[in-house]
Amino acid sequence: MSLERKPVPPGSDGLPLLGETLAFAKNPFRFVDERLKAHGRIFRSRVLGRKAAVLSGPEAAGRFIDPDIVMREGSMPPHIQELFGGRSLPLLDGEEHAARKKVVLRAFAPAALAAYLPVIQESVERSLRAWAGAGEIRWIDEMKRLSIEVICRIVPGMEPGEEMDRLRVDYGRVTGGFATLPIDLPGTPYRKALRARDRILTLLRARVAEKRRRPGEDGLSRILAVDAGLTDEQVVLEIHHAVIAGFIVYAELGAIVLQLTAHPGVRERVSDEIRGRAPSGALSPGTLARLPYLLQVVNEVKRLCPIVPAVFGRARRDFEFAGATVPAGWMVMWAPRPSHVAHGVYDDPEKFDPDRFSPERAEDRRHEHAFAPQGAGPDTGHRCPGFDLATIVMETFAIALLRGYAWELPPQDLGLDWSRTPPEPKDGLRATVRAL
Repeated sequence: MSLERKPVPPGSDGLPLLGETLAFAKNPFRFVDERLKAHGRIFRSRVLGRKAAVLSGPEAAGRFIDPDIVMREGSMPPHIQELFGGRSLPLLDGEEHAARKKVVLRAFAPAALAAYLPVIQESVERSLRAWAGAGEIRWIDEMKRLSIEVICRIVPGMEPGEEMDRLRVDYGRVTGGFATLPIDLPGTPYRKALRARDRILTLLRARVAEKRRRPGEDGLSRILAVDAGLTDEQVVLEIHHAVIAGFIVYAELGAIVLQLTAHPGVRERVSDEIRGRAPSGALSPGTLARLPYLLQVVNEVKRLCPIVPAVFGRARRDFEFAGATVPAGWMVMWAPRPSHVAHGVYDDPEKFDPDRFSPERAEDRRHEHAFAPQGAGPDTGHRCPGFDLATIVMETFAIALLRGYAWELPPQDLGLDWSRTPPEPKDGLRATVRAL
C-alpha cells in the first residue's frame, strides 16, 4: 500500500493569468515575508506564469541544494535569465556545473584573494580620503562606486575612470530590472536594464579579448589560464555574474555603518581589537586572521543584511517539505534572510549580536545550513564563489574606517526601501566623514 501523498503547500494562485506577479514585482521581500508569516516555512504562489513553492529555513536549504531534488536548468524566471545574459553557473547542473565551477573558483582561490587584498585596501583607503573631504555625502551611492571599483579591478582587471563610471550606472540599471515587471517597451525599467546588459556584455567581450592578449593577476586572467574549453562568450557570462554579485556588496558595506552606528559598544570593541592587533600598515590574510571579533561582526552583518529575496531552482521530482508536497516541475525559491531570522535557529534572531558567532556560543553551528548568506553547501556546489571575497571586502572596509575616521549621520529616514534589490536606506545614508 502506498503512502498518501501530502497536499501542495498552502497559499494562493492569485488572479487568472497574472497570478501574484504584481505583488511579487512591487516588493519581493515583503511578498515573501508576509506569506511565510501567514503559512509557515513554505507557501505556494504563481508568479511570472509559473507555479512556485517558496521555502525557508536551514532544512529547506538542505533540500534546495540537493541536486536529486532541485535542479537549476530552466529555474530562473525568463526575464532574470535575460539580464544575466544566458546560461552561467546559477543555471547549470551536474558535470557541466562542476567543471565550470572548478574554473571560476580559480579567480577566488586563497592565493588569488591574497593577491587582491592590496588592491582592495588601496581602493577603500582612497575612497575614505575622498569622502572625508567632501562634506555631506550620500554614502550608499559612494559605496556603489567603491564596490564596482573593487570588483572590476580584481575580476575583469579594469581601472577607475569614465568607463567604470558608466559600468556602475549600467549595473545599477540591471539590478533594478530584477524586481520589476518584464515589459520590454521603450522607457520601461526592464527595457533600460536590457540595454544596460547589452552595453555591459560588449565591454566585457573587449576585456576578455584584451586579457587573452595580455594576461595579468586579475580574476579574468586566472580563469583564462585554465585550458577548460570555455568559449569567450561563456567566460563573458561568468564575469558578468561575478560583477553583479560583487557590486551588490555595497548593501553590506552600508549595513556595517548602520550597525556600528546603532551599537556603539560593538563599535568600540572591534575598534579596540583593530588598534591592538592591526593598528596600521598593509593588510594580509594573516592580519585578518588575528581579528576574530571583526569576523563575528561581519558574519552578523551578513546574516541580517537583505540582499536578494530568493534564489531560484526547479523541482526535479516531487518532494516533501514541512508537511507539503512540491510537485515536479514547479519553480522552487529558497528565501535567505527569513532562513536566518524568522525560520532560523538563532536566539533572539532579529537582534544584532556578533557574539552569537563566538566559539562559546557558535549558534551558526546548530545546523549545517544555519548560516548561508550566499547560498548553502560547499563552494564546489551552488554557493556563491565570492563568499570569502565578500568577507574580505567587508573586513577591509571596517578596518580602514575604524583605523582613521569618524562619521556622523544627520537626521534622516534610515529605514530600508524594500522595493529595491538589494534594499537601500530611503534617504541614501547621508553622512559626513572626517579623518581622526
